[in-house]
Amino acid sequence: MTLADARLLQRVSSYRTFDVCCLDAPKKALLRHHITAGRYRELLRAQGGGCGVCGAPGWRHPVGPAPLPIDHDHLCCPSRESCGRCVRGLLCAGCNGFLGLVELHGNAMLRSEQWIEAARAYLTHASVDPWQPDRFVTKGRIHRDRRIKAGMECRCYHCTGDPAGAGGWIAAAIAAGEPVWEEIIRRSARQQAKTSQH
Repeated sequence: MTLADARLLQRVSSYRTFDVCCLDAPKKALLRHHITAGRYRELLRAQGGGCGVCGAPGWRHPVGPAPLPIDHDHLCCPSRESCGRCVRGLLCAGCNGFLGLVELHGNAMLRSEQWIEAARAYLTHASVDPWQPDRFVTKGRIHRDRRIKAGMECRCYHCTGDPAGAGGWIAAAIAAGEPVWEEIIRRSARQQAKTSQH
């Protein structure tokens, strides 16, 4: 399913787009990701003028419309900079953060099924399968190395090897050949139900 298909099927909302985002390409981010302003605008047009997952325009409170952050594949370029070839699209700050959590730990943080399906469509469009075994292991190693370098303690599966840690269930599902996306949807629905009870 493509992002356009997801919007047509009303899996994700269609926001009004803002041309100002196209006109104000983020110069520092373009340099950091080695892409041109033309490529940035091309990505934005391909996404219908908004975030590649939720469709929202870039927004910076209290300023208003702002350029969308550039998303890249951290397996290719683990730092904040990228080679440009691994740029996947443009995401709003919220979706960028949530997508990172989904890819690393399978944690959708109370996201709706529609958001999870839109995230899957975005990654599929970018030819990324986060649950490919080598990819999952490498992404975990990058996460662990960053935590160690920063001197931060982390109890997730990638840092401890504990199957009960965040993301441990994904490793078990991958090993068993079970579908991960469907389990993410189920876990998010359970979290939402638990939160609404309190």
